[in-house]
Amino acid sequence: MKHGRDFLNILFIALALTLTSVIIFFWTQSPLAEYNFQFVAILAILFLISRKIADDQLLAHPVNLIIFTAVTLLLISETGGLESPIFFIVYFLLFGTALLSSAPIVLTLTLLIMIFFSPSLTSINAAIQLASLLLITPLAVFFGQQYLQLLNQQGEIVFLKKANEISEKSLAKQETNTLIWLSLDLKNTLIEISEDLSRLLADPVHFTPNQTKNLKKIHQRVHGLLEESQVVKKLIDEETD
Repeated sequence: MKHGRDFLNILFIALALTLTSVIIFFWTQSPLAEYNFQFVAILAILFLISRKIADDQLLAHPVNLIIFTAVTLLLISETGGLESPIFFIVYFLLFGTALLSSAPIVLTLTLLIMIFFSPSLTSINAAIQLASLLLITPLAVFFGQQYLQLLNQQGEIVFLKKANEISEKSLAKQETNTLIWLSLDLKNTLIEISEDLSRLLADPVHFTPNQTKNLKKIHQRVHGLLEESQVVKKLIDEETD
């Protein structure tokens, strides 16, 4: 089920990027191209609105990715296409996409950019610029995967820290409960038993010698347990401080 949703999400973003590149291509080939910078300004406003509404990461939201792609294509087209001095922003777009999206999205975006700028392939320098995308894309995907792996490891570390905190809190609670039991319940019970035995032994005429002897043994054991409970309480205090 999850894989199905992921596939549909990738397909939706790929289709949206394809539609965006087609629209921008026809825009730049039409008389409307003289309004490229105005179009960029409108897209920047849409990006700010999207950030305000979605409150999402820079490129993680599909709308933001589409806006950044459109802006990149418009700016490079306006400044010379493959000969543009700012063509390098395509690399930033690919790396940013790789860090926050899946590899199929990066590969789709690379293919669309190459198709978009292929009509302006008129020189060796232009061919080198276009071919550089084939080298940059695997590198961007690799760094994106490493980044996601790092995030997963950090998530595991956070989980372990939380588990450790929960364990420490549980241990502290158990310690408190144990100390309460040793200090109050067990101690008071042993004292009551000891006092009852002392009263019985104070009037031994109702018991046989053998019973009196057993009662004295029980009294001694109760007294020993009372002393041991105090020792255990002290040890717990020392070990957990």
